[in-house]
Order: sequence, then C-alpha cells, then structure tokens
Amino acid sequence: MAVNIKHLILVSLDGLASVDLAYLRDLPHFKTMLESGTLCREVRGVYPTHTYPLHASMITGTYPQKHGIFANTPLQPGVEKPAWFWYRKDIRVPTLYDVARRAGFTVASLFWPSAGRARLNWNIPEIIAVRPGQSQVGLVLRNGTPLFILNMKRRFGHLLQGSDREHLDNFNTEAASWLIRNKRPGLLLLHLLDLDHTRHIHGFQGEAINSVLRQAHVRLGRLFEASRRAGTFEETAFVVIGDHAYFDVHRRIHLNYAFKEAGLISLDRLNRLTCWQAWSNPCGGSAQVFLKDRLDQALYEKVETLLLRLKACRQNGIEAVYDRDALKGWRQDDSVDFMLEAVPGYTFCNGRAEALVTPIKDDQKANHGYRPDREGYSSLFLASGAGIRRGMTLESMNIVDVGPTLAALLGLSLEEAQGTVRSEILNTE
Repeated sequence: MAVNIKHLILVSLDGLASVDLAYLRDLPHFKTMLESGTLCREVRGVYPTHTYPLHASMITGTYPQKHGIFANTPLQPGVEKPAWFWYRKDIRVPTLYDVARRAGFTVASLFWPSAGRARLNWNIPEIIAVRPGQSQVGLVLRNGTPLFILNMKRRFGHLLQGSDREHLDNFNTEAASWLIRNKRPGLLLLHLLDLDHTRHIHGFQGEAINSVLRQAHVRLGRLFEASRRAGTFEETAFVVIGDHAYFDVHRRIHLNYAFKEAGLISLDRLNRLTCWQAWSNPCGGSAQVFLKDRLDQALYEKVETLLLRLKACRQNGIEAVYDRDALKGWRQDDSVDFMLEAVPGYTFCNGRAEALVTPIKDDQKANHGYRPDREGYSSLFLASGAGIRRGMTLESMNIVDVGPTLAALLGLSLEEAQGTVRSEILNTE
C-alpha cells in the first residue's frame, strides 16, 4: 500500500520513551501531532537497544543479523576510545534514503547515525574524532557535503559550543529549518541528541528531562514554522520517534576484567593489550562476547563455563547468558558468540578496572542497551500531516516496521525489509 506524499520530515528524538507521553500531551506542538495524527504508545526495539543498531533497523526495516550494525561500535579489542559505525558502507542493505534518492527525491541527513559518506543532497554526518591527530572539522567535511556544511557553519555556527548536545541540537534544527525553507527536501532525517545525553547524566526521569522535552517542543515548532513558510506544510508528513528507554544504574560491570583474570586477555606493563582469546564489547545493559578463534570448541566451552559461573553470583549483576543458538532468536549478528544481559541497575562498561563490579561514576545515572522485551522499556512514535490517518492509536509496533511504513508513505518499497507496513496509520483517501 502506497500513499505517495511529497515531503517527509523524520525526527529521531534520541531517548524518547513511552513514559514521556503524559508530559508531551501538555506541550502544544506535540499535542497538535497527537490530536491530528497517529500515535504508537510502545515501539519495541532490537537487541541490543543501542542507538546505532536501532537507527539502522529503523531506516532499513531489518534486524542486526541482516543489516550488520550489531552495536554502536565494531569489534576493536584493546582500543580505549573505539570508533563507531559512522559510515553508510557499514549497513549491508538498502536504506529508506537510498530508495528515496533512486526514486528522484532530494534527501537531507543531519547527524543521522551511520550516514557518513552516504550519497545524499545534503549531509552533516554524526562522526567524532577519537584518534590522536584527527581533526573533527576535517572528518565532518570529508564525510558529508562540504559546501553545505560550511554554509550552515557560517549561518548558524554561533549556536555551537563544542560538542555540547543542547547547542548541537539547536544548530541542526536551524540547519533543518533552513533546508525546509530554501531547498524543500523530499526526505529530511534529523537526529537530536540532548535528551539521550541528559538522561545518561541525570537519570531516566526528573525536571532536567522535562526541561529538554520542552526544548524539543520548541525545535519541533521551528520545523513546523519553516514548512509553513516554504508553503509545503500541507504536503508534508511529520514523524517523531524515540529509539529506546532507560533504567537508572548504580553499578558497572567490567567483563574484560574477568577475561584478564581467567587468562583470556594479556596486557603489558603499561596495561596495553598484547593478545586476546575472548573480548567483551559493552553495550550498556548488555555485553557482546567475541572469540578470536570461533572454531575452537574448547575455547567456546571454557568461556561459556566462565560466563555461567559469573552469572551464578548475584552480586555480579548478570541476569542472563545467551549463546549462539539463543542469539539467533534475537536476530543478532552472526559474528557475536555470546551476549550477557545485566540486571536493571547494572551496566556493562569498557576501560580499565581493578574489579569485576564497581560503583557507577557520577557522570552516568541511567543507561540503555537492555533486552527490548522488558516491561516499561519502550519508545514512542508520533506522526501527523500528509498521508497520515487522523486519530489513530496503535498500542505497539516494532522498530523494523518504521522503515517499510515510511517508504509506503512516499510511494516506495523497501524490498529487503523484515518489518511490515503498518497500513492502518496511512490515509489512502
């Protein structure tokens, strides 16, 4: 089923959770969307519920096993500040913006995850310098559309304060508004970061969170205003979606410490990695385990025995250990050998540690990455405008349904999608 609208603005409000619905109802721009469009109260994510796998699933309609973004970061043993899956090439399947471009739509992406070097009309990639000597400005320019980025920096650069998320969101919102007014893109993707950052720092709920939601409401109003000034408001569908919820945390689990103690990781006198047999890739509420020799059955059994022993001790905060067979049910990437699920209140971490479990640091009070089927651990989907049915409420959907549904809204199809088109939200009259 296709609708074939002219403009779609997709806003990922990173960290928007189902619990926020009550507060959004009192904010006029969100209230307008809720009254004039469609709401889904509970969007279930993919495992792990980390930003990059979730956005890849959202934009492709597929699970990590198929699209290949199995965490925020690829496997990088021994790297203290790992690079993330910054680039379009990391996604194995077609995205919504790929098929939109092929169909003749102009496309803009502002900080959309894994969109570095994507072939788009306008692109400010989300990419951070993590290695010595790397230039942040150079990275962004090389992996986006340089003339557009420089133009936006000239116009709105005064809004920036380094990498502060609030100011980045203000900058990207103004860049999006400028694009809407002056270029009228067919598809605009905007990723806003401040809500996620604030929840990590201050906890899942509280006045600091409500303050950011009020700012998000103002930014949404800026997009509405730009669309009205461009004369495209009646032809535009607006979609706001969150990617994950959170649990407040008080303990950190350092799984690689256990591997070091078991002789599976070796370090030199400067604490640098010299060799490894098993390595943990922490994903907040979960952790992935990779084996260097995946064909070594004795190693597999040794690591499994160690993980189950760690789980048996309650104070370690490990709720479940999933082996390769179990991970197939979660549609996790085939390169992962084990996944561990933390007890809510615990979070897996990277970095050096002198114990398996340590108290949380003051700069992190909530985290995500847990199993997506946990109760109260879902995100929101709001849509209104052209092609969207008015007054529709869905109790639940999967994040892999988003891509094929938005493709249908544009009159397109994601042929490899594993999610379904939620046709009940589309206005075909």
